[in-house]
Amino acid sequence: MPKPRPFVERGGPNPFETRRGQTTLAGLAVALVLLTTVTAGSIVAADRALADATSSPLEQHRAERAAEALVTDGPITTSDGYVSPSLANETNASELSTAVPALRGVSFTVRFAGREIARQGTVTDGSRVSRGVVVVETRTDSERIELEDGMVGTLDGQTDEIQVDIDPRNNTTVRTIRVDDRVVLHRPTGLRGTHTVAVSSYASPVVRVEAAGDDPEGTVTVTATVFETRTERVEVSVDA
Repeated sequence: MPKPRPFVERGGPNPFETRRGQTTLAGLAVALVLLTTVTAGSIVAADRALADATSSPLEQHRAERAAEALVTDGPITTSDGYVSPSLANETNASELSTAVPALRGVSFTVRFAGREIARQGTVTDGSRVSRGVVVVETRTDSERIELEDGMVGTLDGQTDEIQVDIDPRNNTTVRTIRVDDRVVLHRPTGLRGTHTVAVSSYASPVVRVEAAGDDPEGTVTVTATVFETRTERVEVSVDA
């Protein structure tokens, strides 16, 4: 049985969790980008060979600069540096040409996940460059555990941090909260209120409650920002 962890009052720092150095969502996205570098590089090399045979060096240079800007610091990327499907769906040619100098004054198309998201002018031949990217989609998931019905709940998705809201009835003492069999909160005299805890695993966390009382009653609500990742392609075609 894992050794109980020290109880951390709401709002206070948890030195144990600090030492663990939990990976953030942005950190995960960066790690996944590194894992896809070889694949992305292969795609770019193949597209470059095709473009060299059919387009001018100027078009090729513009397409490469535009693609690089779009997947690193463009209108379709977040501040954490990964491509957002919602931003990609909301953009247009005017926004892209304003934000990306390489797209100004030329005809171009931009495709994301196989779908055209922006077009300016008419692209006949031109140069095409493709970049492999990691896409991270986030949403909020919540699970309400009714203590009289059971002591286990599961969040649907991956996360690195959860919020636990403990609200037992007067006849119930919630002593321990476990996430994936690891003790994250413990207090022999009882836990109450809202606590934020780090999760060491990226698998969908299973939350278990240990409570004392003849007929435990009350609720434990767990909430988290969960995320899903996948790889997609951003393709830029430029006809100068």
